[in-house]
Amino acid sequence: MPHLKTKNAPFQQEILDMLQPKIHAVLRQTHPQEREDLKQEIHLMIIHTIQTKKFKKAPSFFGLVEIEKLNQNQS
Repeated sequence: MPHLKTKNAPFQQEILDMLQPKIHAVLRQTHPQEREDLKQEIHLMIIHTIQTKKFKKAPSFFGLVEIEKLNQNQS
């Protein structure tokens, strides 16, 4: 697995861990000699995406209720 030291490393590792079942499923469709290289490329692409995208913080439960009320009032 690629090892990149950043302040987001725990978040990146969490995402990679969550995606491991899907990554392994894709790798099983690839020739065994190509799997390790492909795995590294997939990990690098995921890390690059995490580093370049801006993630919004999810609203709290009460914030979500408030948004829902506003949406109902606009309908």
